[in-house]
Amino acid sequence: MTATGSKNGHNGHAAPTDPEALRQEIARTRAGLGETVEALAAKADVKTRAQDAVSTSVTAAKLRMREGVEQVAVNAAYAGRELRTHPRQAVQHTLQRMVQSVRERPAPWVVASGLLIIAALVGYRKGHE
Repeated sequence: MTATGSKNGHNGHAAPTDPEALRQEIARTRAGLGETVEALAAKADVKTRAQDAVSTSVTAAKLRMREGVEQVAVNAAYAGRELRTHPRQAVQHTLQRMVQSVRERPAPWVVASGLLIIAALVGYRKGHE
């Protein structure tokens, strides 16, 4: 045995003596090395991996924003119905629900607030031109 504990330097396997068997072993080794090189190249392709990560993050963010917008629409419809039927209680209840919604999902509210500010600025600039 060698210092690594293998027989004849072939990881515990005797070296084939038949030339055809030797060629087959070489072909298997080459195929295995090719797969290993491809796997290492894929891991080393930082640009593609970064693009995949960005794409996944953007898709997830879009989904969260859509869900938030839908929730705002549901809350607005509910508030409108309550306001028509019970004005005083509706205002109190709506404010409580809005506060709860902002605490649970602040992102849609931040986006909506930003859009309102932009719309106000655009309207202000058009009025002063």
